[in-house]
Amino acid sequence: MKNSFKYLIFAFAIVSISLNACKKDNLPDVDEEELITTISLTFTNTTDATDVKTITYRDLDGDGGNAPVISNLSLKANKVYNVAVTSILNETENPAEDVKEEVEEKKDEHLFVYKTTGANLTFSNFDVDSKNLPVGFTARGTTGAASNGTFTIVLRHQPNGVKNGTETPGSTDLEATFPLAVVN
Repeated sequence: MKNSFKYLIFAFAIVSISLNACKKDNLPDVDEEELITTISLTFTNTTDATDVKTITYRDLDGDGGNAPVISNLSLKANKVYNVAVTSILNETENPAEDVKEEVEEKKDEHLFVYKTTGANLTFSNFDVDSKNLPVGFTARGTTGAASNGTFTIVLRHQPNGVKNGTETPGSTDLEATFPLAVVN
């Protein structure tokens, strides 16, 4: 009788382990943030196609550690520029991983926020997602009088339907600040 009881407990344990091993977990899919080390943007003067400025922010070791390598942005006063995010990379991978492609595929969950401090540069005409909310892969930049300051681009990750066209919801995937001069 004792042996039968031991076999019954052993069989129950095996069945229980087998069922738990086959059971699918019901956890929601987690959309992990991508590591972004590099972003490049191009500013093209709408009245002078030869006036093209490309800026790059590269931080291969992430926050802390070595300082990022940052381009200076110099734009002509009182001009309009077409702005485009030309690359978003994870250069810790070999070869570098093109993160721009994934952000484009999930543009309903992402927002580029364009900010200036101290300089006469404003942004408008952002590209939009399927819900007609701004994305910011492209924009229009308009300069005013000569001035100096900074230009910051922030990539916000706004999954699960929280995107509402503002910077607030979600989390920051990247924040890059460039020295900016608007010159005569």
